[in-house]
Amino acid sequence: MPLLTTIHARLSLLGLVLAAVAVLPAGCDNNRRKGVEGMVTLDGAPLADGYVKLLPQEGTAGPAAGAEIKDGRFSIDVTKGTFTGLFRVEITATRLSSRTNIDPDTGEKHSLREQYLPARYNTESQLTAQIKDDQANRLEFNLTSK
Repeated sequence: MPLLTTIHARLSLLGLVLAAVAVLPAGCDNNRRKGVEGMVTLDGAPLADGYVKLLPQEGTAGPAAGAEIKDGRFSIDVTKGTFTGLFRVEITATRLSSRTNIDPDTGEKHSLREQYLPARYNTESQLTAQIKDDQANRLEFNLTSK
């Protein structure tokens, strides 16, 4: 009976070690993530509402990240941030348009939303951001509607 107890104890210890090793990579990623904050203006005024997205470029490892923009400001928490490297930045903002859609079930009329920032800031964006390891990552984007 003591032999079975010893084997069971060793298997339990082995299980704990394997579980710790399995969790280790996830914990290490959080140490590599960087928080990002910043400001977005449109024609010199803070962008009222929108969304900013950071997409890793070739040679940059890590996740994409994004955040809502409110009154020109955005903040990506370190737990949801990116790794260091070069990122393509996409900024979007929508508003109600004059176009409408009729709900086929209820017959109700609904206003549609439209993207009002130029494509050069989102679908065709050439905006970039360098996220660094040893400093606060504060970004500023001064957009123009023309």
